[in-house]
Formats: sequence, structure tokens, C-alpha cells
Amino acid sequence: MPQATPMNGERAPSLMGALRVAGRATAESVRGQGSKRERGIALLMALVVVAILSAFSIQFSYNLSANFYMAGNLTASTQAYYNARSATRIALLAVNAKKNFPQMQQFMSLMGKSASQRLEIWQRACDFVNIFATGKAEFFGTSLIDFSGEKAVGGKSLKPGVAAFKCTVTAEDARVNLNRAATDTPIADPNAAPIDPGILAAQQLQVQQRRAAQLYVQLGGLLQPMVAQGLFGKEEDVLDLILNIIDWTDADNTKSDLDPQGNFSAAGGAEPDYGKYGYETKNSKMDTVGEVQLVEGMSSEVYCRLRDKLTVFATDKINVNDADLSVLKGVLCQSIQDEVARAQICLLPGPTGVAPMDEALIALETCRNLKKQVYSTPFTSMSRFTQFFEQFPQAMGTGVPLPITSSVVNQQLGVKTKMVRIEAEGIYGDTKRKMVSVVDTTTGALVHYHYE
Repeated sequence: MPQATPMNGERAPSLMGALRVAGRATAESVRGQGSKRERGIALLMALVVVAILSAFSIQFSYNLSANFYMAGNLTASTQAYYNARSATRIALLAVNAKKNFPQMQQFMSLMGKSASQRLEIWQRACDFVNIFATGKAEFFGTSLIDFSGEKAVGGKSLKPGVAAFKCTVTAEDARVNLNRAATDTPIADPNAAPIDPGILAAQQLQVQQRRAAQLYVQLGGLLQPMVAQGLFGKEEDVLDLILNIIDWTDADNTKSDLDPQGNFSAAGGAEPDYGKYGYETKNSKMDTVGEVQLVEGMSSEVYCRLRDKLTVFATDKINVNDADLSVLKGVLCQSIQDEVARAQICLLPGPTGVAPMDEALIALETCRNLKKQVYSTPFTSMSRFTQFFEQFPQAMGTGVPLPITSSVVNQQLGVKTKMVRIEAEGIYGDTKRKMVSVVDTTTGALVHYHYE
């Protein structure tokens, strides 16, 4: 392959040789030496050689430039990757602070046992990340420390005033678990005492019915408002989608249904036929949230609105401090035993033109945001959460009581966080890399991570 043009402006030897050949052929043609045919062939060959060499030279220059830019992009991507990884590692230290640093346990014990148990350090994990990224720490606008001039603080971002990494941390328990109603094929234990198959089947059905009912209420809270928005033709389509999700994750091939009493049961028919799409129902837990797009009845538009509110990990109860208001409304309205009162409170406009439950939830969201702004946990116990709705009508002067049943609410909602999601972003110039991690706060283990 001919060499590229040197930086000093001289021509490469191969190209110069071709030009000399072309020059001699042209000169001979002009002087009239040789036959006309020979002169024409020589000139044509010279032009062909020059054209080929020119094409090779242009291609070589293009490849050289492309490789140069590819190397630069790879360098930027690698640096952004490590910046995102640094943010994740710092956040993990903060999430597991109680476990990793015994001195912190001693310090927190000075606050009292109950306060120490309620304090969730993970909520401030990204504040620590920001300190390492910028070298600065502020509290209510007051500068506490400034190490921005230290070389060991921060990372390279190539942009003045732009931190090399940042992150957000949220409670995974605030999301609806798509695998809540999933069942596994029972494995016989040879050492266990024999159990009557009928009794075992009844016990399994009871557990699945309870979990299916919880999933129906939680997913229904997210999906029901979409009926009025035109994303579903009718309310029955919402129920069909939830039943199809249950059938996708349970271990049997029998279609699930809802009986007149509102209990989930086996309808006896076949589950949806996915053969027309080229695959079969999974009959086990979903591995990713994106998998729900395979379920019959889940449109792309509905999925795009839901995906950030769903999870597939073994979360516990829905965390009321971070949960979507639609999910909370679904659970709270389901806990109202009287159907007439439920319709008046959750569906019909109240004295202010808004459904009383919606008005209470709007106020709840304001309280949650205010408490988070002052580094406080909105609700430290479920009794405080239910008291909010008991006291809201009198405090706001609406005169419409909210008769929620706390025992029903407590079965699905809670204030503890079992799973935490860390979304760390690394920045290097115009290149960004994102690392998403899910952490089990009870063990400190990283149960899932992926890069984007």
C-alpha cells in the first residue's frame, strides 16, 4: 500500500514515481516520439496508475482519521465508564455505612435506639458522591467544606465546572414488583413428612390468590387512569393485562380469572397463545422489566409510561415515602370497605372539585417533598401514615372522612427499604456512561448491575 503524504508537505515516493512516469509519457506524446498507439497506451496507463494511487492515498487518509477518532471515542468512553464506576462505589459505601463502619453505629446510638433504627443512610448516599465529585459540601446554602483545589478530589470531565460523576438513589421498594404473583414448580423434599396433595394445593392457591390480589391493586392503580387517557379501550382490558402478567409468571398453563367475589382463581381455559409471535409463555419469573412487553395486551406506549415504576426484584412492601401516588391511591381505595363510600371518595369530585382521596394525596406529596428537602424521612412508621388520612379532613376542613382500613393497608404498604437503586453517571467531555445498580440493604450485596 502506498504511504500517506508526510506532514512536511513532500510527496510519498510511490506517488512521485507515478507522476514522473506520467510526465515522461506526456512529454514523449508532445514530442511525437513513438507511434500514436504507443503514446496513447502509455498516457492511458499513467493516468490509470495515478488514479489508483490517488484512491489508495485517499482511503488511507480516511482510515487514519477514522481510527484516530475511534481511539479518541474509546478513550472518552473508558474514562466515563470509570467515572460512573467511581460514583457507584462511593454510593455503595454510603448505603452500607452501618455495616461497614462500626463507629457510625456507636455515633447513631447516641440518638436513641428508635431514631437509630429509623435513620436510613442510603437516602444521603449521592450527597457523599457529590462531595467527592466537586470537593464541596453545602447545607442549606452554607458552605461546610471546600476541597475543590485538592488533586485527589474529583475526576476528569474536560469541562470547567462540570463534575466528572453524579448519581441518584431511590427505593426499589417504591416500584411495583411484576413477579409478586409468580409461583414456582414445587420440589419434593425426600426428608419431609408427606403432605396431602389436596392440602398442599389449597395452601399454594391461597398464597397465590393473596399475592395476585396485591398485584392487581398495585398495577391497577397505575393502569386505571390510562383508560380515561385512551390507552385502553375499556376497563376490562386492564384486568386482562394483569391476568396475563400473572399467567406469564406462574408455573402452570391454566388461565387465571377473577370470580364474582373478587378472588383470583383458575378459569380452566388455556393461557394466551403466543405462538403467533414466535415464542411461548414463560411460566416463571421475569428477569427484566422489559420482558413485560412480551405479555399479551402490553402496548409500547403503556410500557414507556410504566417501566420506571416497575421492578422484577424481590422487594418487600411498597414504600410509602417514595411510591407513585397512583399506586398509593389503588391500595388506599381498596381498603375502604363500603363500596358507596369508596366511589364517593375515590371517583366522584368533592367540594373542591377534586376527588377527596386525590386531594389528600396531593397534600401528601407536598409533605413528602418538604420533609426530603430538610433531610428528613416523610413517614417513619405506618401509624403516622394512616394518621395522616384520618386527620386530613379535619385539618383541611373538607368534612369528607377517609375511612381507610389500616390492617388492609399495612399488608401492602410499609416504610422500610429492602432494595435500593443507584443510577450513577460518568462524564468525560461530551461522552456519558451510566451504571445502574440494585443493592440489597439487608446484606449489602449487589444483586444486579448493568451499563448504559
